[in-house]
Amino acid sequence: MLREEFLKKVRDAAGLESVGQADRAVRAVVAVLKAALPQEQAEMIAAALPEDLKLGWEMVDAYPADILEREDMYYEGSEAQPERERPTITHG
Repeated sequence: MLREEFLKKVRDAAGLESVGQADRAVRAVVAVLKAALPQEQAEMIAAALPEDLKLGWEMVDAYPADILEREDMYYEGSEAQPERERPTITHG
């Protein structure tokens, strides 16, 4: 499969408007995967890809580890905050 064909499939499956959006989404996923996987596994994935997709995989740099280690970045705002009781005249 060629990279352009792959990106069109991603675009269609994700309901994106353009191949450019699909490309940015794929680059983000690849960058996270490359950062999370051991080097040996990332190399095994690259070796298993068709040449055109392999070039795309190799072009993407892994996200810096310090970004991925910030759990607060992923979970910030994801939990509903309990509503605080407001003081009233009778309930202080």
